[in-house]
Amino acid sequence: MGLDVVQRSTIRALLPVGVQKVGASQAQQTQRRKGKTGLAKQNGTTRRFQEKLREYEDWGWISRGHLLIAVHDRGALLDHALHGERNLPPKLLDVERAIAKIREDQAAAEPDDRLIEQRRKELRALMRLMQAPVTGVNRSGTRSVRFVNRSRVI
Repeated sequence: MGLDVVQRSTIRALLPVGVQKVGASQAQQTQRRKGKTGLAKQNGTTRRFQEKLREYEDWGWISRGHLLIAVHDRGALLDHALHGERNLPPKLLDVERAIAKIREDQAAAEPDDRLIEQRRKELRALMRLMQAPVTGVNRSGTRSVRFVNRSRVI
């Protein structure tokens, strides 16, 4: 997106929604339905997202906070995204859902919210990403992101 700081929620909104699963045996799930015990639901996409953030932070590419992620090595992240990841899903980024999430956060924000300007920057970056010239194959059909020229990303 070309930003040095991005909200965690914005990046998560770009990823697929994922499926929530109850991580327990059938007997434990039955007890949960009866109200005897509470089991946490696990979303595989969210779990993998958190693992990747932790991994990238260990490698020194980012710093992650509770709300924000600071990018330190954009080139390494881009190179890893283009060449290091195998078996990418056909629809890589859900830009429309990310924009909807940012707008939802803006509507719910207080007038003195510290992240107002950050949300505006993210919206502008996502709009630029959607307006960039097509330089590759659009594998996911409609409602997808265009592949951006490397020179415009770095």
